[in-house]
Amino acid sequence: MKRQLQLAFLFMPTLALTPLLGLEFYFNGTQHFALHTLMGWDVALLGLLVASFFGFAASPWDGVPPLVLALWANMPDLLYLQGYYHRDWMDIYLFHVAIDEILFLALPVLFVLWVVLLLSYLRFRLPSVAPAAD
Repeated sequence: MKRQLQLAFLFMPTLALTPLLGLEFYFNGTQHFALHTLMGWDVALLGLLVASFFGFAASPWDGVPPLVLALWANMPDLLYLQGYYHRDWMDIYLFHVAIDEILFLALPVLFVLWVVLLLSYLRFRLPSVAPAAD
């Protein structure tokens, strides 16, 4: 049960992105939303795995980096809603503009990478559950 709870802590903060998903859905941009959210999640999971390598244990706060980096990756869309057009300098937001150009390729690659990183997170970041003694 502890693993499920820690996994919930990893994903629960990302529910704060639901209004942005609704907005992207309204404008038929769900692939665009998924692209940038996956980019943020991938970078966050990689950071959490690096933290594990250096001896930092998993915590309930592990869900904050995926949320923050997903918001960071989606920031140009939020700026766009305020009237700013996408520009090349916006690549500081986790390559927002650059990966838009290769959405058809980047989306499946980022998804596969997310699966690999998530499995690695489960393996190396969360404590294993010992089998019950008979």
